[in-house]
Amino acid sequence: MFNTSWFLPKAANPQDGLFQENQLLKNQIQELLSLEETGFFIELDSLLKAILRKALILCKAECSFFALAQPDTSKLDVRITNQILDEKMSSLLAKFDKEYPQWQESESELITIDDFIILPLTRRHRMLGVIGLKLNSSAPENVCELLPILARQAAVSLESAILYEKMFKRLLVLSNVFILGKEIISNLNLAGLVDKFLSVARDGTSSEVASVILLQEYDMKPSFNQVQLHTGPGSFVSEDKLMSPVVMQVLKTKKPLIVEDLANSEFGQDEANRISAVTLRNALYLPLSAQEVILGIIQVSNKSGKFPYSSEDVDLLKILSSQIAFVIQNARLFLNLQQAYIHTLSALTSAIDAKDSYTHGHSERVTQLSIELAREVSLSAEAIEEIRLAGTLHDIGKIGIPESILNKPGRLTDEEFGVIKSHPDLGVRILANVDFLSKIIPGIKHHHERYDGHGYPTGLKGEEIPLSARIICVADTYDAMTSDRPYRKAMDTRTALEEISRCRNSQFDPSLADAFVQMMGRR
Repeated sequence: MFNTSWFLPKAANPQDGLFQENQLLKNQIQELLSLEETGFFIELDSLLKAILRKALILCKAECSFFALAQPDTSKLDVRITNQILDEKMSSLLAKFDKEYPQWQESESELITIDDFIILPLTRRHRMLGVIGLKLNSSAPENVCELLPILARQAAVSLESAILYEKMFKRLLVLSNVFILGKEIISNLNLAGLVDKFLSVARDGTSSEVASVILLQEYDMKPSFNQVQLHTGPGSFVSEDKLMSPVVMQVLKTKKPLIVEDLANSEFGQDEANRISAVTLRNALYLPLSAQEVILGIIQVSNKSGKFPYSSEDVDLLKILSSQIAFVIQNARLFLNLQQAYIHTLSALTSAIDAKDSYTHGHSERVTQLSIELAREVSLSAEAIEEIRLAGTLHDIGKIGIPESILNKPGRLTDEEFGVIKSHPDLGVRILANVDFLSKIIPGIKHHHERYDGHGYPTGLKGEEIPLSARIICVADTYDAMTSDRPYRKAMDTRTALEEISRCRNSQFDPSLADAFVQMMGRR
């Protein structure tokens, strides 16, 4: 915890009114500073509860709510409430929707609606959510000064948690797709494979129904169709309804289409009843294509909850649809699946690197250096692929580190360095439930161990440290030394390599340090 006593005026007489004011101010500052602790929450609901709890304490509010903005819409999803009736909540949010555009154009940081203060949480010109507070007579006089500070700090933590939730959902879907990709190599049962993909599409988009229509390659006539209901297979699309107007439109435009209310749309009740045994309320359609050739249509319908399909659902369905398309081209599927997966992970880690302007592109450079070093010491193709993934994700735990620490323009305190040191374990927590990443977790967890046993997080020594971690350690350190930092300029290549050699046997595996220096010397 930061010490704030140095800038607070001290009251010599406890009975003096200033003493109570100073004590209140000190408590408020401590509560605001403690908001940085919310940066350690990566589970969204836990974070929301922590932020709302801080807001209630700080402002002495009698009731409150937290609502998140939905992707692609201005609609708000109430996640947490405290002593607020549903009808009151609906009225507040309806009024907020009307006043928000005017608020965006103003310089105000608060919106007052009825007897509530509404606090929008914005980050990078995007609204992430709102906090609503009903204050009473015991609220501090400076509450309108405290709340904007609360909003800014809460928005930073909320952005990281939303990114984590989105990334984790994406990784789980990709995990299932990757497992199916390996099965494709030995399984020629198209119907069985498509059924499994549809199950992932249905669950990943929170839908009741998923279906696919595959077309013949040359004449665009349907050759295959399959439906997956929430309760399991058993429904179908009749032959005369396969090429419905909406399907024809998606095939023509080659673009995804979201229909929020099928029965009242231009496509009418016929489309709502196109699949037997279920009435379709809403739907997301996406063309299946491979190498610019349209292979068919994938559709998910009847999304649960009160919000429509979003761009996130489209993105997830694009990943799945590309893999279903490759099922048709069995021989090429697995390699393309791996490549698509690596590109997706690279995009996620680039977002993490972008949190710190001084490390932009760091994960890509470390990955490339690690691969080159692995080849230098003649590792197998399988081991090199594992090092590629571990290098790409080695700093994924930094998503849970506050930006105030990542971007600090000076040396870290011991307490701040302790926070930084938590990122390998946090990375393991993020990836622990993704089975096919289990082989790369040791490289991620131990890439800050030292050969002499004085590293972290577990103090492993020598060859106790996994080989992948020892390789990434050399590459990671070299890139750190040759990149600018807030507190120092980058080293030149020669100086950095001399440092690698000097630290052989202490920080680095001596054989890897020597191989790295030799490898870089040939550049």
